[in-house]
Amino acid sequence: MELGKIYKGVSVDELHVVRDGDSFLVSFDFVASGEAIGTKLSGVRDSEDLCEILRADRLWVEKMEETQVEFGVYKLGVSHEYYTEIFFDTLSWPSS
Repeated sequence: MELGKIYKGVSVDELHVVRDGDSFLVSFDFVASGEAIGTKLSGVRDSEDLCEILRADRLWVEKMEETQVEFGVYKLGVSHEYYTEIFFDTLSWPSS
């Protein structure tokens, strides 16, 4: 998943969440424009909106200009019928 790129026509079939102390590790694969993309988000502090990833029509990641410890360094934008933001600390790609 590339910073600043908007993935459209997204299809997410599985979402994996693991507790890591006070935060969560979230991994998922998605298909956008026929391309399979895998990603891992670590340092997710609020798990309330994670299910919105499964409904996503569009996904994108932005690096926050002003970072605050309680929110995270990055923001995952999730769009379908409405818009959801998920904040986290680290973005990585699963190893093949």
